[in-house]
Amino acid sequence: MARRAATDEITRGPDAAEAAIGRLHDPMRRLGETWSASEYVWHLVDLMRISSERLLTLIHEPDRGITGFDENAVTEARRYQRLSTTVGLISLRTATRDWAETASTAPAGATVTHDELGEMGALEIIRRTAHEIHHHLMDIDRYREL
Repeated sequence: MARRAATDEITRGPDAAEAAIGRLHDPMRRLGETWSASEYVWHLVDLMRISSERLLTLIHEPDRGITGFDENAVTEARRYQRLSTTVGLISLRTATRDWAETASTAPAGATVTHDELGEMGALEIIRRTAHEIHHHLMDIDRYREL
């Protein structure tokens, strides 16, 4: 996926999440051990913020490197299950807008080292973010089948 296509996929995320949530009777409903649709919205918010931070590191201080994170630990620490779905959708718009601004300034030739994945450039960070957004929008959409 090229940079522009991946960026477009990401920036359409808030609209897609809002539409998917709007089709649900209960966005807080959980499926077994899986997160609720609302929790996935909050995960998307944090993904966008973390992706922005990774791009900012690439731009401003690439020798510091970037790290992985445990999404379940973040979920627990932020108590996604107690957070407002409406506020999550608003926060996702804000985080995505900030991400797009940062991504537009990330130089194509710069690299940063991820502690688990090795060397990454802006395109790899953007592609991984687009993949995660796409995957988790599908997770949210699963709930409309119930």
